[in-house]
Amino acid sequence: MLLALGAASSASADISLLVVDSYARSGAFGLAYDGANIWWSDDGGRIHEMTTSGVDTGKTVQGPYWSALAYNSANQKLVTMQGGSITQFDRATAAGQHYTSLNPTTTAIAGGYGGLIDGLDVQGDTLWWSPDVDRVYHSPVAGGGSATLFLGGAGGYSGVEFLTVGSTDYVFVVNDAFIPRKLCYHSLAGVELGCAQLPNSRYEDLAFDGRYLWAADFYGHRIDKIDVIGDGGSVFEPPGGVPEPATWALMILGFGAAGTALRRRRTFARTA
Repeated sequence: MLLALGAASSASADISLLVVDSYARSGAFGLAYDGANIWWSDDGGRIHEMTTSGVDTGKTVQGPYWSALAYNSANQKLVTMQGGSITQFDRATAAGQHYTSLNPTTTAIAGGYGGLIDGLDVQGDTLWWSPDVDRVYHSPVAGGGSATLFLGGAGGYSGVEFLTVGSTDYVFVVNDAFIPRKLCYHSLAGVELGCAQLPNSRYEDLAFDGRYLWAADFYGHRIDKIDVIGDGGSVFEPPGGVPEPATWALMILGFGAAGTALRRRRTFARTA
């Protein structure tokens, strides 16, 4: 039986973090998924299109600043944020285009924030964001509204991603309060439901393609494609669904198989 995220803590089945693939990318920081491809930004603010198979398409766009990245499906724009300013702009249609030629629009959050944004996501008309080793907030993606605190506490957070499993919504975050740091998921009420130790030093921005979670390992110069395994398969698959053959193949081959992809598992520590 597939164990859904957020199931009762008394469930005996383990939930494990599986790095399905890992792609070398220098300075990878921001991540977004546009419904077809991944967009990733580097520490120079340049944004690159990459397929979900980890191949850069050659389409690039120079963003306005170094920031986490999001995609607004309502207007089909890429989104960045800095100093309380939200900038939305078109994706590149050919290599080498600069964002100033791609119809950028900038709005502001009341109160603003001057630090580096490590986590950014858009869900409907809501912007989810997390400054560098700080708290997690949400605010109107259209700007003009004040920020609402979602998660606080000592140690801070980095990447943040809103996603839906079945009919239930969750917020995944990189929790910087732990050493080593952890990837945790929360209910919309802010209740922590479980955590897994990261398979590296830390992740920054996150993205979700509807099947896998993606994470930018800035210091490791790589982008990881992650699955979460429950009792019987991926928690990202609908109950009763059959996991993709590639996922099962990795589990059968084990983690000592040759290849360039990094394949590691970590077990969630269920909270009471």
